[in-house]
Amino acid sequence: MEATQEEADMLFSEAKYEAAEAKYSSVIKYEPDNHFAIFNRGLSRMEIEDYEGAYNDFTLLIKAKQNIRKAMIARAKCSFELQNYKGVLVDMNALLAGDENNMEALELRGNAYVKLFENNKAVDDLDKVIRANPNNVQALVNRGAAYARGRAIPLAVNDFDRAIKINPNLPVAYFNKGVVFFMSEYWDGAIENYNKALELDPEYADAITRRGMAKQNSPKYNLSDACSDFKKAERLGDELAAEYIKEFCKN
Repeated sequence: MEATQEEADMLFSEAKYEAAEAKYSSVIKYEPDNHFAIFNRGLSRMEIEDYEGAYNDFTLLIKAKQNIRKAMIARAKCSFELQNYKGVLVDMNALLAGDENNMEALELRGNAYVKLFENNKAVDDLDKVIRANPNNVQALVNRGAAYARGRAIPLAVNDFDRAIKINPNLPVAYFNKGVVFFMSEYWDGAIENYNKALELDPEYADAITRRGMAKQNSPKYNLSDACSDFKKAERLGDELAAEYIKEFCKN
């Protein structure tokens, strides 16, 4: 029995994305120009973290000049997940050339600039996004990261505090604030914020490792305290923690 568009759509609406992806693939086998099915298969693949497959679907749509804006946004999201940040820039630059106030595109491009350490460009894009929506927590966190990398410490802390005020249950905001304090050699502040991140996510390996690094520098802790954190983070798969254990934790 051939799969139908209706069956695939029903599975998609029920968030059964793996099954939906399979049904859409069956539909597309018989209807290779069914652009709606291709788009929804791409979305389904994103949900099951098949970003390469999703990227290919959205590329098909862009080449066919179908639903171009949405397809470019979706493909850029796939590129971001695949750590192809320059690919994000290519798509979002093209989209923004014809729609300079597309906030989703500005945010994606700004986030890619953060990853590429192009901090001033990241801040420029994310400024516009935050002006349009001051409660955009993720944009605040990412702009804060760009400020931090540019050593604009007070501005970075302010963004993280704004994000925390909006959403007190966001581990990454506390983590990033901890990183800024670590950069400033404020060990107590770093440890306090890593602790808060870990209260929300006890298996946040990066936070455990960096708390160990802060303890290693703080006169209030000894090396065994730091190594305890490094060993815990290593068990969670953190490679940086493993390097610190080799270097500093001989027992």
